[in-house]
Amino acid sequence: MKKVLFTVAALGLAAGIATSASALELKVKGDYTVDGFYIDKGMGAAAYDGGGSGGVQLANDFTNPLMRDVETNSDAWLQHMFNIEAEMVVNDKISMKSRIRLIDWGTVWGEQDDTDVNNGHNMSVERLWMVYKSPVGVWEIGRRPAGAWGLSFVDKATAGDRIFWGSGKLMGEQLSAYAFYQKMVETEAYVQETDDMDNDYYELGATMKGGWGSASLGYGLGLNNSANVDIYGISTLTGLNTITAYGYETTSNRFKGVGQFKFGGNMGLDSEFDYKWGEKDFTNNVKADQDISQLAFIADFNATFDALTGHAMYFYTSGDDNAKDTDLESYGGPGADFEPLYILTGVFGNILNNDQGTTNAWGAAAKTAGVNALVLSADFAATQDLTLHAGVGYAVADKEMAGYEDDYGFEYNAGAAYKLVDNLIYAVHLGYLDTGDFFKLGTTYKDVNSIFLASHHLTMSF
Repeated sequence: MKKVLFTVAALGLAAGIATSASALELKVKGDYTVDGFYIDKGMGAAAYDGGGSGGVQLANDFTNPLMRDVETNSDAWLQHMFNIEAEMVVNDKISMKSRIRLIDWGTVWGEQDDTDVNNGHNMSVERLWMVYKSPVGVWEIGRRPAGAWGLSFVDKATAGDRIFWGSGKLMGEQLSAYAFYQKMVETEAYVQETDDMDNDYYELGATMKGGWGSASLGYGLGLNNSANVDIYGISTLTGLNTITAYGYETTSNRFKGVGQFKFGGNMGLDSEFDYKWGEKDFTNNVKADQDISQLAFIADFNATFDALTGHAMYFYTSGDDNAKDTDLESYGGPGADFEPLYILTGVFGNILNNDQGTTNAWGAAAKTAGVNALVLSADFAATQDLTLHAGVGYAVADKEMAGYEDDYGFEYNAGAAYKLVDNLIYAVHLGYLDTGDFFKLGTTYKDVNSIFLASHHLTMSF
Protein backbone atom coordinates (compact mmCIF):
# COMPACT_ATOMS: atom_id res chain seq x y z
CA MET A 1 0.00 0.00 0.00
CA LYS A 2 2.82 2.39 0.86
CA LYS A 3 4.39 1.82 -2.55
CA VAL A 4 1.10 2.67 -4.21
CA LEU A 5 0.76 5.87 -2.17
CA PHE A 6 4.34 6.85 -2.91
CA THR A 7 3.80 6.23 -6.62
CA VAL A 8 0.62 8.29 -6.67
CA ALA A 9 2.32 11.08 -4.73
CA ALA A 10 5.29 11.07 -7.09
CA LEU A 11 3.03 11.16 -10.15
CA GLY A 12 1.07 14.01 -8.62
CA LEU A 13 4.23 15.94 -7.89
CA ALA A 14 5.53 15.40 -11.42
CA ALA A 15 2.18 16.47 -12.86
CA GLY A 16 2.22 19.59 -10.70
CA ILE A 17 5.73 20.49 -11.81
CA ALA A 18 4.86 19.86 -15.44
CA THR A 19 1.74 22.03 -15.15
CA SER A 20 3.74 24.85 -13.57
CA ALA A 21 6.51 24.54 -16.13
CA SER A 22 4.09 24.70 -19.02
CA ALA A 23 2.76 28.00 -17.67
CA LEU A 24 6.20 29.63 -17.72
CA GLU A 25 6.90 32.34 -20.26
CA LEU A 26 10.41 32.45 -21.71
CA LYS A 27 11.68 35.67 -23.29
CA VAL A 28 14.96 35.45 -25.20
CA LYS A 29 17.09 38.02 -26.98
CA GLY A 30 20.73 38.16 -27.94
CA ASP A 31 23.35 38.98 -30.54
CA TYR A 32 26.07 37.37 -32.60
CA THR A 33 28.95 39.50 -33.90
CA VAL A 34 31.82 38.74 -36.24
CA ASP A 35 34.62 41.35 -36.18
CA GLY A 36 37.66 41.84 -38.35
CA PHE A 37 40.56 44.08 -37.28
CA TYR A 38 43.71 45.50 -38.81
CA ILE A 39 46.26 47.57 -36.84
CA ASP A 40 49.39 48.68 -38.69
CA LYS A 41 51.57 48.77 -35.56
CA GLY A 42 50.23 46.10 -33.25
CA MET A 43 51.58 44.40 -30.16
CA GLY A 44 49.58 41.21 -30.52
CA ALA A 45 46.40 43.24 -30.06
CA ALA A 46 44.13 40.24 -30.52
CA ALA A 47 45.59 38.68 -27.40
CA TYR A 48 44.26 41.46 -25.17
CA ASP A 49 42.73 39.92 -22.08
CA GLY A 50 42.79 42.80 -19.60
CA GLY A 51 45.88 41.40 -17.93
CA GLY A 52 48.75 42.99 -19.77
CA SER A 53 48.82 41.86 -23.42
CA GLY A 54 47.51 43.60 -26.47
CA GLY A 55 47.44 47.18 -27.70
CA VAL A 56 49.48 49.19 -30.17
CA GLN A 57 53.16 50.12 -30.47
CA LEU A 58 52.97 53.85 -29.74
CA ALA A 59 56.74 54.54 -29.81
CA ASN A 60 60.10 52.98 -30.64
CA ASP A 61 62.41 51.88 -27.85
CA PHE A 62 65.37 54.26 -27.57
CA THR A 63 67.06 52.49 -24.67
CA ASN A 64 67.41 49.16 -26.50
CA PRO A 65 69.90 49.46 -29.44
CA LEU A 66 68.47 46.34 -31.03
CA MET A 67 64.98 47.86 -31.21
CA ARG A 68 65.71 51.45 -32.24
CA ASP A 69 65.09 50.99 -35.94
CA VAL A 70 62.94 47.87 -35.91
CA GLU A 71 59.67 48.27 -37.79
CA THR A 72 56.66 47.03 -35.84
CA ASN A 73 54.63 44.51 -37.80
CA SER A 74 50.91 44.84 -38.38
CA ASP A 75 48.22 42.71 -36.73
CA ALA A 76 45.14 41.37 -38.55
CA TRP A 77 42.59 38.88 -37.24
CA LEU A 78 38.95 37.79 -37.11
CA GLN A 79 36.98 37.16 -33.94
CA HIS A 80 33.40 36.51 -32.84
CA MET A 81 31.06 36.64 -29.85
CA PHE A 82 27.61 35.21 -29.04
CA ASN A 83 25.42 36.39 -26.15
CA ILE A 84 21.96 35.29 -25.03
CA GLU A 85 19.81 37.20 -22.55
CA ALA A 86 16.91 35.14 -21.24
CA GLU A 87 14.06 35.95 -18.87
CA MET A 88 11.97 33.16 -17.39
CA VAL A 89 8.67 34.67 -16.20
CA VAL A 90 7.28 32.52 -13.40
CA ASN A 91 4.24 34.71 -12.78
CA ASP A 92 3.36 38.40 -12.82
CA LYS A 93 5.48 38.99 -9.69
CA ILE A 94 8.54 36.74 -10.05
CA SER A 95 11.00 36.14 -12.87
CA MET A 96 14.54 34.91 -13.38
CA LYS A 97 16.92 36.78 -15.67
CA SER A 98 20.26 35.69 -17.07
CA ARG A 99 22.97 36.59 -19.54
CA ILE A 100 24.70 33.57 -21.04
CA ARG A 101 27.86 34.00 -23.08
CA LEU A 102 28.28 31.04 -25.43
CA ILE A 103 31.34 32.55 -27.09
CA ASP A 104 33.35 35.06 -25.07
CA TRP A 105 34.15 38.55 -26.26
CA GLY A 106 37.25 38.58 -28.44
CA THR A 107 37.39 34.85 -29.23
CA VAL A 108 39.81 34.78 -32.17
CA TRP A 109 39.14 32.58 -35.17
CA GLY A 110 41.60 29.72 -35.20
CA GLU A 111 41.74 29.25 -31.44
CA GLN A 112 39.25 26.36 -31.62
CA ASP A 113 38.40 26.50 -27.92
CA ASP A 114 34.93 28.01 -28.15
CA THR A 115 33.23 24.97 -26.67
CA ASP A 116 36.00 23.81 -24.33
CA VAL A 117 34.28 23.30 -20.97
CA ASN A 118 37.64 23.81 -19.24
CA ASN A 119 37.94 27.28 -20.75
CA GLY A 120 36.43 29.65 -18.21
CA HIS A 121 35.98 32.37 -20.81
CA ASN A 122 33.45 30.55 -23.00
CA MET A 123 30.01 29.04 -22.46
CA SER A 124 29.60 30.85 -19.15
CA VAL A 125 26.62 32.11 -17.19
CA GLU A 126 27.71 35.72 -16.84
CA ARG A 127 24.69 36.94 -14.88
CA LEU A 128 21.82 35.20 -13.10
CA TRP A 129 19.40 36.92 -10.75
CA MET A 130 15.82 36.88 -9.48
CA VAL A 131 13.36 39.76 -9.83
CA TYR A 132 10.52 40.08 -7.34
CA LYS A 133 7.88 42.81 -7.77
CA SER A 134 6.83 43.25 -4.17
CA PRO A 135 4.26 45.66 -2.69
CA VAL A 136 7.14 47.86 -1.46
CA GLY A 137 9.20 47.97 -4.65
CA VAL A 138 11.17 45.74 -6.99
CA TRP A 139 13.83 43.44 -5.53
CA GLU A 140 16.66 41.99 -7.65
CA ILE A 141 18.78 39.38 -5.89
CA GLY A 142 21.76 37.54 -7.31
CA ARG A 143 24.51 38.23 -9.84
CA ARG A 144 22.98 41.12 -11.77
CA PRO A 145 24.34 43.90 -14.03
CA ALA A 146 26.82 46.14 -12.20
CA GLY A 147 29.17 48.96 -13.04
CA ALA A 148 26.88 50.73 -15.49
CA TRP A 149 25.19 53.89 -14.22
CA GLY A 150 24.03 56.91 -16.19
CA LEU A 151 26.04 57.45 -19.37
CA SER A 152 28.68 55.04 -20.65
CA PHE A 153 31.42 57.50 -19.62
CA VAL A 154 32.98 55.77 -16.60
CA ASP A 155 31.31 52.41 -17.08
CA LYS A 156 32.62 48.93 -17.54
CA ALA A 157 29.73 46.52 -17.96
CA THR A 158 30.26 43.85 -15.34
CA ALA A 159 28.23 41.63 -13.03
CA GLY A 160 27.99 42.01 -9.27
CA ASP A 161 26.55 39.95 -6.42
CA ARG A 162 23.86 42.32 -5.18
CA ILE A 163 20.71 42.72 -3.14
CA PHE A 164 19.10 45.54 -5.10
CA TRP A 165 15.91 47.46 -4.36
CA GLY A 166 14.17 49.83 -6.75
CA SER A 167 11.13 51.91 -5.87
CA GLY A 168 9.26 50.89 -9.01
CA LYS A 169 6.11 53.02 -9.23
CA LEU A 170 5.88 53.69 -5.49
CA MET A 171 7.08 57.25 -5.97
CA GLY A 172 5.21 57.95 -9.22
CA GLU A 173 6.42 58.22 -12.78
CA GLN A 174 8.57 61.30 -12.24
CA LEU A 175 10.54 60.26 -9.14
CA SER A 176 12.28 56.94 -8.49
CA ALA A 177 14.87 55.67 -6.04
CA TYR A 178 17.14 52.69 -5.55
CA ALA A 179 19.49 51.15 -2.98
CA PHE A 180 21.74 48.11 -3.03
CA TYR A 181 24.38 46.13 -1.18
CA GLN A 182 27.16 44.44 -3.17
CA LYS A 183 29.70 41.88 -2.03
CA MET A 184 32.91 42.81 -3.83
CA VAL A 185 35.33 40.30 -2.26
CA GLU A 186 34.67 37.49 0.23
CA THR A 187 37.72 36.53 2.29
CA GLU A 188 36.80 35.42 5.78
CA ALA A 189 34.72 32.50 4.50
CA TYR A 190 37.89 30.93 3.09
CA VAL A 191 40.73 31.92 5.43
CA GLN A 192 40.98 30.50 8.92
CA GLU A 193 41.12 32.89 11.87
CA THR A 194 40.23 36.00 9.90
CA ASP A 195 37.65 38.57 10.88
CA ASP A 196 36.25 41.41 8.79
CA MET A 197 38.50 40.93 5.77
CA ASP A 198 35.79 41.47 3.18
CA ASN A 199 35.22 44.17 0.59
CA ASP A 200 31.63 45.49 0.70
CA TYR A 201 29.92 48.31 -1.15
CA TYR A 202 26.66 50.18 -0.44
CA GLU A 203 24.88 52.67 -2.69
CA LEU A 204 21.62 54.62 -2.87
CA GLY A 205 20.29 57.17 -5.31
CA ALA A 206 17.27 58.85 -6.89
CA THR A 207 16.15 60.01 -10.34
CA MET A 208 13.80 62.82 -11.37
CA LYS A 209 12.21 62.86 -14.83
CA GLY A 210 10.16 65.43 -16.70
CA GLY A 211 9.62 67.06 -20.07
CA TRP A 212 12.99 68.77 -19.58
CA GLY A 213 14.84 65.44 -19.37
CA SER A 214 16.16 63.54 -16.36
CA ALA A 215 18.61 64.00 -13.49
CA SER A 216 20.04 61.48 -11.02
CA LEU A 217 22.17 61.68 -7.89
CA GLY A 218 23.80 58.82 -6.00
CA TYR A 219 26.02 58.18 -2.99
CA GLY A 220 28.19 55.12 -2.43
CA LEU A 221 30.23 53.81 0.49
CA GLY A 222 33.01 51.23 0.07
CA LEU A 223 34.51 49.31 2.99
CA ASN A 224 37.49 47.32 1.73
CA ASN A 225 39.17 45.32 4.48
CA SER A 226 40.31 42.44 2.28
CA ALA A 227 43.99 43.37 2.65
CA ASN A 228 44.20 44.36 6.31
CA VAL A 229 46.85 41.79 7.31
CA ASP A 230 50.58 42.33 6.93
CA ILE A 231 52.34 39.71 4.81
CA TYR A 232 55.77 38.48 5.91
CA GLY A 233 58.57 36.80 4.01
CA ILE A 234 62.04 35.37 4.58
CA SER A 235 64.97 37.58 3.64
CA THR A 236 67.45 35.73 1.44
CA LEU A 237 70.27 37.83 2.91
CA THR A 238 69.62 37.59 6.64
CA GLY A 239 67.27 34.65 6.92
CA LEU A 240 65.08 36.78 9.16
CA ASN A 241 61.39 37.51 8.83
CA THR A 242 60.81 40.77 6.94
CA ILE A 243 57.63 42.61 6.03
CA THR A 244 57.09 42.33 2.31
CA ALA A 245 53.62 43.90 2.10
CA TYR A 246 51.71 46.22 4.39
CA GLY A 247 48.12 45.48 5.26
CA TYR A 248 45.58 48.25 4.84
CA GLU A 249 41.91 49.12 5.09
CA THR A 250 40.26 51.45 2.61
CA THR A 251 37.16 53.53 3.29
CA SER A 252 35.93 55.26 0.15
CA ASN A 253 33.00 57.53 -0.58
CA ARG A 254 31.60 58.57 -3.90
CA PHE A 255 29.11 61.23 -4.94
CA LYS A 256 27.91 61.01 -8.51
CA GLY A 257 25.32 62.53 -10.76
CA VAL A 258 24.05 62.44 -14.31
CA GLY A 259 21.83 64.81 -16.22
CA GLN A 260 20.27 64.47 -19.66
CA PHE A 261 18.62 67.76 -20.52
CA LYS A 262 16.51 68.71 -23.56
CA PHE A 263 16.02 72.18 -24.95
CA GLY A 264 15.18 73.94 -28.20
CA GLY A 265 13.26 70.95 -29.51
CA ASN A 266 16.27 69.38 -31.20
CA MET A 267 19.17 69.96 -28.79
CA GLY A 268 20.39 68.39 -25.60
CA LEU A 269 23.15 68.28 -23.02
CA ASP A 270 24.28 65.00 -21.45
CA SER A 271 26.55 65.35 -18.44
CA GLU A 272 27.93 63.12 -15.70
CA PHE A 273 30.34 63.46 -12.79
CA ASP A 274 31.83 61.00 -10.32
CA TYR A 275 33.80 62.21 -7.31
CA LYS A 276 35.53 59.75 -4.98
CA TRP A 277 37.18 60.52 -1.66
CA GLY A 278 38.31 58.63 1.39
CA GLU A 279 41.40 57.17 3.05
CA LYS A 280 43.64 54.15 2.73
CA ASP A 281 44.73 53.29 6.30
CA PHE A 282 47.79 51.08 6.74
CA THR A 283 47.78 48.77 9.74
CA ASN A 284 51.53 49.22 10.24
CA ASN A 285 52.91 52.56 11.38
CA VAL A 286 55.90 52.24 9.03
CA LYS A 287 53.82 53.42 6.09
CA ALA A 288 51.81 56.66 6.02
CA ASP A 289 48.09 56.61 5.33
CA GLN A 290 46.93 57.84 1.93
CA ASP A 291 44.14 60.29 1.11
CA ILE A 292 41.85 59.58 -1.85
CA SER A 293 40.52 62.41 -4.03
CA GLN A 294 39.50 61.52 -7.61
CA LEU A 295 37.16 63.14 -10.14
CA ALA A 296 35.72 62.31 -13.56
CA PHE A 297 33.44 64.59 -15.59
CA ILE A 298 31.84 64.73 -19.05
CA ALA A 299 29.68 67.23 -20.93
CA ASP A 300 28.25 66.26 -24.32
CA PHE A 301 26.28 68.88 -26.27
CA ASN A 302 24.23 67.30 -29.06
CA ALA A 303 21.89 68.60 -31.75
CA THR A 304 19.84 66.98 -34.51
CA PHE A 305 18.97 68.66 -37.82
CA ASP A 306 16.87 66.37 -39.99
CA ALA A 307 19.22 63.47 -40.91
CA LEU A 308 22.31 65.00 -39.27
CA THR A 309 23.23 64.58 -35.60
CA GLY A 310 26.27 66.30 -34.14
CA HIS A 311 28.15 66.06 -30.84
CA ALA A 312 30.60 68.41 -29.14
CA MET A 313 32.03 66.53 -26.15
CA TYR A 314 34.50 67.33 -23.40
CA PHE A 315 35.61 64.75 -20.86
CA TYR A 316 38.04 64.75 -17.96
CA THR A 317 39.58 62.30 -15.50
CA SER A 318 41.91 63.45 -12.75
CA GLY A 319 45.58 62.51 -12.81
CA ASP A 320 48.38 62.31 -10.28
CA ASP A 321 51.85 63.71 -10.99
CA ASN A 322 53.39 63.24 -7.54
CA ALA A 323 54.23 59.68 -6.60
CA LYS A 324 56.11 60.83 -3.49
CA ASP A 325 53.18 62.26 -1.53
CA THR A 326 50.44 60.19 0.10
CA ASP A 327 47.57 61.44 -2.07
CA LEU A 328 45.77 59.11 -4.51
CA GLU A 329 44.39 61.48 -7.16
CA SER A 330 44.33 59.43 -10.36
CA TYR A 331 40.77 58.45 -11.31
CA GLY A 332 42.07 55.63 -13.51
CA GLY A 333 40.53 56.26 -16.95
CA PRO A 334 37.08 56.92 -18.44
CA GLY A 335 35.86 53.30 -18.54
CA ALA A 336 35.99 50.40 -20.99
CA ASP A 337 32.45 50.96 -22.34
CA PHE A 338 33.20 54.56 -23.35
CA GLU A 339 34.33 54.64 -27.00
CA PRO A 340 33.81 58.02 -28.72
CA LEU A 341 37.16 57.50 -30.53
CA TYR A 342 38.23 54.26 -32.20
CA ILE A 343 41.86 54.25 -31.01
CA LEU A 344 42.36 56.52 -27.99
CA THR A 345 39.26 55.10 -26.31
CA GLY A 346 38.64 51.98 -28.41
CA VAL A 347 38.96 48.48 -27.04
CA PHE A 348 41.93 47.63 -29.28
CA GLY A 349 43.76 50.90 -28.85
CA ASN A 350 43.32 50.47 -25.10
CA ILE A 351 45.16 53.72 -24.47
CA LEU A 352 42.97 55.89 -22.24
CA ASN A 353 40.24 53.61 -20.94
CA ASN A 354 41.61 50.05 -20.84
CA ASP A 355 45.24 51.15 -20.27
CA GLN A 356 46.46 48.42 -22.65
CA GLY A 357 46.60 45.97 -19.79
CA THR A 358 48.13 46.72 -16.43
CA THR A 359 51.72 46.02 -17.50
CA ASN A 360 51.82 48.19 -20.64
CA ALA A 361 53.98 51.26 -20.03
CA TRP A 362 52.00 53.70 -22.21
CA GLY A 363 48.60 52.77 -20.88
CA ALA A 364 49.76 52.72 -17.27
CA ALA A 365 51.30 56.19 -17.67
CA ALA A 366 48.15 57.61 -19.28
CA LYS A 367 46.04 56.08 -16.54
CA THR A 368 48.17 57.87 -13.94
CA ALA A 369 48.33 61.21 -15.76
CA GLY A 370 44.56 61.53 -16.39
CA VAL A 371 43.03 63.22 -19.42
CA ASN A 372 41.42 66.34 -20.83
CA ALA A 373 39.82 65.61 -24.19
CA LEU A 374 37.61 67.29 -26.78
CA VAL A 375 35.70 65.24 -29.38
CA LEU A 376 33.63 66.56 -32.29
CA SER A 377 31.57 64.02 -34.23
CA ALA A 378 28.67 63.81 -36.66
CA ASP A 379 26.35 61.04 -37.88
CA PHE A 380 24.43 61.41 -41.14
CA ALA A 381 21.53 59.11 -42.08
CA ALA A 382 22.18 59.07 -45.82
CA THR A 383 19.31 56.64 -46.40
CA GLN A 384 16.96 54.63 -44.24
CA ASP A 385 19.56 51.87 -44.09
CA LEU A 386 22.91 53.70 -44.39
CA THR A 387 24.48 55.91 -41.67
CA LEU A 388 27.81 57.69 -42.07
CA HIS A 389 30.06 58.80 -39.21
CA ALA A 390 32.96 61.24 -38.89
CA GLY A 391 34.85 62.43 -35.84
CA VAL A 392 37.96 64.22 -34.64
CA GLY A 393 39.42 64.32 -31.14
CA TYR A 394 42.31 65.86 -29.25
CA ALA A 395 43.54 64.80 -25.83
CA VAL A 396 46.16 65.94 -23.33
CA ALA A 397 47.18 64.69 -19.90
CA ASP A 398 45.50 66.26 -16.88
CA LYS A 399 48.81 66.34 -14.98
CA GLU A 400 52.14 66.94 -16.71
CA MET A 401 54.36 64.33 -15.14
CA ALA A 402 58.02 65.16 -14.50
CA GLY A 403 60.02 64.91 -17.74
CA TYR A 404 56.93 64.11 -19.84
CA GLU A 405 55.11 66.07 -22.53
CA ASP A 406 51.34 66.31 -21.99
CA ASP A 407 50.19 65.79 -25.61
CA TYR A 408 48.29 62.53 -26.29
CA GLY A 409 47.63 63.52 -29.89
CA PHE A 410 44.93 64.10 -32.51
CA GLU A 411 42.67 61.30 -33.75
CA TYR A 412 40.55 61.22 -36.91
CA ASN A 413 37.69 58.76 -37.45
CA ALA A 414 35.41 57.78 -40.33
CA GLY A 415 32.81 55.04 -40.39
CA ALA A 416 29.65 53.68 -41.94
CA ALA A 417 26.89 51.29 -40.90
CA TYR A 418 24.49 49.60 -43.32
CA LYS A 419 21.39 47.59 -42.44
CA LEU A 420 21.51 44.62 -44.81
CA VAL A 421 18.15 43.33 -43.61
CA ASP A 422 16.20 43.66 -40.38
CA ASN A 423 18.37 42.49 -37.45
CA LEU A 424 21.56 42.32 -39.56
CA ILE A 425 23.98 45.29 -39.70
CA TYR A 426 27.40 45.65 -41.30
CA ALA A 427 29.71 48.44 -40.10
CA VAL A 428 33.22 49.61 -40.99
CA HIS A 429 35.47 51.87 -38.88
CA LEU A 430 38.65 53.71 -39.92
CA GLY A 431 40.84 55.50 -37.38
CA TYR A 432 44.12 57.40 -37.54
CA LEU A 433 46.02 58.60 -34.45
CA ASP A 434 48.64 61.34 -34.88
CA THR A 435 50.37 60.22 -31.71
CA GLY A 436 51.49 62.88 -29.24
CA ASP A 437 54.88 63.15 -27.55
CA PHE A 438 53.50 62.06 -24.16
CA PHE A 439 54.06 58.50 -25.30
CA LYS A 440 57.81 58.99 -25.52
CA LEU A 441 57.50 58.68 -21.72
CA GLY A 442 60.14 61.31 -21.16
CA THR A 443 63.33 59.99 -22.75
CA THR A 444 62.46 56.29 -22.71
CA TYR A 445 61.38 56.22 -26.36
CA LYS A 446 62.90 57.98 -29.38
CA ASP A 447 60.05 58.48 -31.81
CA VAL A 448 56.29 58.08 -31.58
CA ASN A 449 54.38 56.03 -34.14
CA SER A 450 51.22 57.19 -35.82
CA ILE A 451 48.57 54.46 -35.70
CA PHE A 452 46.12 53.34 -38.38
CA LEU A 453 43.21 51.03 -37.50
CA ALA A 454 40.59 49.49 -39.78
CA SER A 455 37.80 47.26 -38.53
CA HIS A 456 34.57 45.79 -39.83
CA HIS A 457 31.67 44.27 -37.91
CA LEU A 458 28.75 42.06 -38.87
CA THR A 459 26.10 41.94 -36.12
CA MET A 460 22.97 39.81 -36.01
CA SER A 461 20.50 40.53 -33.20
CA PHE A 462 17.35 38.75 -32.18
